[in-house]
Amino acid sequence: MDLFVLLTMDCETAREDVTTHAARMSASGPWDYVESARSIRGFAARAEAHGFPVTYFVHPEVAVAHRELLLDLQNEGACLGLHLHPYKFGDGRYKHDLGAYTADEQREILRVAVAVWQDALGQVPRYFRAGYFSANDGTFAVLQELGFRGGSLSIPGRILPAHCSVWAGAEPYPHRAHLGFRQCRGTSAFVEVPVSVDFQRPVLVGSAGEVGYEWPYVPAAYNHREVVEHIVQRVASENASFGTIVLDTHNDQDYPDPEHHASANLELILSAIRTACEEMSLRPVGATLESMCRLVLPAEAA
Repeated sequence: MDLFVLLTMDCETAREDVTTHAARMSASGPWDYVESARSIRGFAARAEAHGFPVTYFVHPEVAVAHRELLLDLQNEGACLGLHLHPYKFGDGRYKHDLGAYTADEQREILRVAVAVWQDALGQVPRYFRAGYFSANDGTFAVLQELGFRGGSLSIPGRILPAHCSVWAGAEPYPHRAHLGFRQCRGTSAFVEVPVSVDFQRPVLVGSAGEVGYEWPYVPAAYNHREVVEHIVQRVASENASFGTIVLDTHNDQDYPDPEHHASANLELILSAIRTACEEMSLRPVGATLESMCRLVLPAEAA
């Protein structure tokens, strides 16, 4: 049985480019694009050393700043998608997270963001993740309408109303999204690949103020070995059709530095995945969001 391993990075706008309001809403992101490029390259190198591809969710401004770098990574096997905190984008007219907006408003915000991203990279984005995993029951339908094939929008169990990110009871494995109710499976042509969480390790108040579960967020000071072991054990015990472990990070961690805590955590996580897979007789298989969509959609449509 395969365990699909997805390494994802949310590539945020440089903090020197965002408004004071945006910085208050979300402090993640590098100071400038030099730091950003260093982080992205370092993460790619560490992933490659372990034989895993990377999915980069790229904010429109980052697509503009790192065009050549991102296209080079794509040519080497990376998957590129769109990332978006509305208040970090454009001229500051947007004040809230994506899930705070109606379907019509989301459609307009995303169309503008897609246009900038497309102009920078010469292709239409097909994969998506919102900042803070913010979404509402209209989001999947809007994304499908705009031509997106899949996303990683959900983090099962999270309750974070301040950022319109509520995923209590959400489906934990890749599935075709429901276009009317975001927490369950549906029959749409849009594939949702949730971030993995450890249901045995609850978080009562997370760094963003959320209720939820520990998860493989690489920079976090969780017991990552135990988190990985619990996720892999769950996948094996539930005999999931598309068992995954989906981890995440941002482009504000110094991955070229082996002494940096995020670098050490990443090495620990990837080592723990291989060890846990051996113990549970699973085969770790590197995947991207693109490759997961290609697997899930035809299988669930049958």
